[in-house]
Amino acid sequence: MLFFVKARVDIDRLAEYGQKLQAGAIDTHPISTYCLADEPTIGLNIWEAEDRESFEEAFAPHSEYSKVLEVVPVVTAQAAQRILMERAPATTS
Repeated sequence: MLFFVKARVDIDRLAEYGQKLQAGAIDTHPISTYCLADEPTIGLNIWEAEDRESFEEAFAPHSEYSKVLEVVPVVTAQAAQRILMERAPATTS
């Protein structure tokens, strides 16, 4: 499963967090990460995990340094297109 995750990093602990990430003491699992231009402490990530419980386990070491603001299951654009096509009413010519 894919999850959209919005989290705010603790700016007071940013250096420590960065050191642990670089040293490999904390695994990082996001597929992609972006930050808000107007508020760079807020990260917008796509994480992949087997299920919500697996995501929570993977994110747990990060929660010491950041606060989760939102977690939403998402699908790829291709999967969304497939879902929409299945839901679309059949057209007859």
